[in-house]
Amino acid sequence: MISPSTEDTVVVAVRRLPATLDPFAELDPWGQRVVDDLLFEGLVRRQGDRAPWIEMALADRCEVDHDPAGRGVVCHLREGAQFHDGSPVTREDALLSVNQWLGPRGQGLRQRHGLDGLRAAVAADGPPSGPKDSSGRWLRLVFEHDDPLVLEKIAAIKIVPRGRVAQPDQPIGSGPFRFVAGDNVHLMLERTSKAPGLAGRIVLRAIDDGAAALTALRRAEVHVLAEVAPIHVPKELAKPAMAARFAAYLVSPARFDLLLFNLREGPQSGPRMRAALDLAAPRGELALQVYGLPGLPVTAPVDLHAPAPIDLMALAEGRDGEAGLGPLMTPPTATADADGRAAADAILNELGWIHERGVRRRQSAVLRLPLTWDASPGLATGVARALRGAWKQLGVQAPSVTASWPYVQANLLRGGKFSVALARLASGTDVDLYPWFHSRGAHNLTGVADQTLDAAIDTYRAALTRIDRDRAKQAIAARLGELRPAIVLHAPLAVTLLSRTLIGVQFVDDLPRLDRLGFAPGRTDDSWIREP
Repeated sequence: MISPSTEDTVVVAVRRLPATLDPFAELDPWGQRVVDDLLFEGLVRRQGDRAPWIEMALADRCEVDHDPAGRGVVCHLREGAQFHDGSPVTREDALLSVNQWLGPRGQGLRQRHGLDGLRAAVAADGPPSGPKDSSGRWLRLVFEHDDPLVLEKIAAIKIVPRGRVAQPDQPIGSGPFRFVAGDNVHLMLERTSKAPGLAGRIVLRAIDDGAAALTALRRAEVHVLAEVAPIHVPKELAKPAMAARFAAYLVSPARFDLLLFNLREGPQSGPRMRAALDLAAPRGELALQVYGLPGLPVTAPVDLHAPAPIDLMALAEGRDGEAGLGPLMTPPTATADADGRAAADAILNELGWIHERGVRRRQSAVLRLPLTWDASPGLATGVARALRGAWKQLGVQAPSVTASWPYVQANLLRGGKFSVALARLASGTDVDLYPWFHSRGAHNLTGVADQTLDAAIDTYRAALTRIDRDRAKQAIAARLGELRPAIVLHAPLAVTLLSRTLIGVQFVDDLPRLDRLGFAPGRTDDSWIREP
């Protein structure tokens, strides 16, 4: 059992610890934050102010080379960089790390981070437009096509020592924190060098009971409560002294459970049919019975919602409507589901699909929309059951087509051999949607091809400022909402609580950036406060 010191230590309460800290594996959100913020570095790191949207990390110089014979990024490793074990960061380490993203094992990583075009990592003898350099610190990442966001995307590739590539249970990188210890309840990381004003240790503590997590927060045993259980909102947030001691945020991670439509052929390829199926989606049932909490009401899988402060004083004073809890206070209902089905029924009748004896028919054809999904237990099963039940009430037949997700994706979705399909798009706040919804995208599963949508995506990729990028995201979301190649069944909402003694609070992908956290000078330690 780890017993973290409370001095100079920020403790973050999470429902469960990260499943892995292997930078070459699929990471859950908290695993991604620990990997990005604390343990590992890439050649560059993302930053969200302006193009090129990165800052240097293990590289001190990177240039994009547009040579048609070998498009790529050429980077120079900075001198003096070391891993946590004291070994120097070398070009061989970087090349071996990048090569972990190539081949079959890295296919999922490349797809998730928009690096499908990555083809090779090789030694270089200098920058594209400069004299040759024999220092042995230049390397080149080769891509199949030009990508205006390539510098931003390679930030996902972390560099590890050559001997540690196959040892993910012993995470050693070059980040500002090193791994100290871990057990079933705690994960402890320690800063490698002093940083005045910033925490010397970060501890993730697993507390899966919402009431216990709130008690630990009030006792100052933890300083960040990542997810307040819905049952405690807003009652617990309105208790006396909460506003004075804690800051609260409504967060909406970029994770969208979707229904994808095949726009190439079939009844669902028509826009009005997709509108009817959208209206008939049982979002109230999904929120209340499947997910157990309301979702963000959005029409497209685009993250337009930054973490928003919650006014705890307004809650304490009974002004719930002014507190900023939004959809957590007004979840979808069974009545809304019924109204949606009625509207969908009217559209189907207008399209000539008549409801007779429990089945929709038009002339001699039956409205049959096979639902493709991976048959995984839990949420997927619940979502599929709710969808099929709602459509059955409309007379729409929706037999299941199930297989493993890799088979579904590679053999059915990519080949356009589906009508409708359940999928999840989990990404970051700033994600390049080109692969998924541009007419030339590598993962354009729905077959959408729209000039207005293509232009909005191209504008996003060319944006030079945050204002321009956000405006383009809004245009993408608006057009996706009109076309409906995919509809959002559920987008999660959560409440995050932070002690007001913390400074440096900055959200990245709706989680606090860990390496910037610290305590206010002269803070008053309120750990003497105890729950009765």
